[in-house]
Amino acid sequence: MSKYILCASSPLRIWTIDTSAKTVGGPVTLDWKRWDPNHEFPFTFVADAARSLVYHTSASKSVQEIDVSNPKSPTVKQLQTSKGVNLMCAALAGGFGQPSHVDQRLYAGGSDGFIYTFPLDSSGKTRKATSDPAPYEVLEAHNRPIIDLAITSDGTHAFALIQSNDGKAAAVTKDLKPMPHPPRVHYLADRPQWDTIPNPRHIKLSPDERHLIVTSDGYNCTIIDTTTNESHLRSLASDAWVGPVYVDNTSAYFCNAIRDFHNVELASGGVAKSGTSSGLVGLAGIGDGHVLLTTSENSSGDLTCVLFTYDGKERVDIAKMNFSAGGECLLFGRNLMLEGG
Repeated sequence: MSKYILCASSPLRIWTIDTSAKTVGGPVTLDWKRWDPNHEFPFTFVADAARSLVYHTSASKSVQEIDVSNPKSPTVKQLQTSKGVNLMCAALAGGFGQPSHVDQRLYAGGSDGFIYTFPLDSSGKTRKATSDPAPYEVLEAHNRPIIDLAITSDGTHAFALIQSNDGKAAAVTKDLKPMPHPPRVHYLADRPQWDTIPNPRHIKLSPDERHLIVTSDGYNCTIIDTTTNESHLRSLASDAWVGPVYVDNTSAYFCNAIRDFHNVELASGGVAKSGTSSGLVGLAGIGDGHVLLTTSENSSGDLTCVLFTYDGKERVDIAKMNFSAGGECLLFGRNLMLEGG
């Protein structure tokens, strides 16, 4: 694949990148809502690549469903809960053979400690604009916000990070199992939780679902074995203030604040550096096994960009990309890269 789409927030914009021609089209601006840099939960993106859909959360009362099948003319639909709560994060289950009650849903973590779900609409191509009336209740949240989610491929378990006032948070496992009718709350859970993880921000599940990777602000990550429920604090090679840029069944790959690439072995905790130091300053996008890094911004808003593979071993240089409508979106490594365009 030689074409990629970059989705960025503050404001919500889309670029198309042709790595063969080394050219960039856009941006196409979808709205001009700007993110407050003092806000603790700026934004997240989730891709449903099979349907050319991207979901954008910004701790507001709606999730934006963006159809990027034609990235030069994308369309946006707002998804909201019936309770009007703020939606902090989103996740999708990744596999087939899901039970009918969770089949292909979008999951969104609420500011009230509930997980809301948005099933497919009658077209099978997009999702319903309003969540199902009975959400998943995360009892351990005690009505605190859910700040990140990971869902098993069969849609039967959720792993949630819960915000805490003391700088720690719980990573909680939820059984997504329908309760007898009529339910007051559609789902309950009584699975393990890990409440000693300092300042967690991101949670990621390995493809074989054997390991959870929880990252925080700093030089550590916590790796949880989902079969034994054991957790281990692992040291990173350097400060990685975003979650892993890629995870396979053996390693989690990181690109740190000074743009060095390294990985952590999930089983042993061993750390290996790739030997690649990009020398670039901005982390503009992550996704589909790639990382888009940038130089510092000039007066016109144009940046030189380099598209790296997740391990830093391959690169494509792009001479000019315009970020003049809000360069602060490069600060937090939350923008989404996906194949297409």
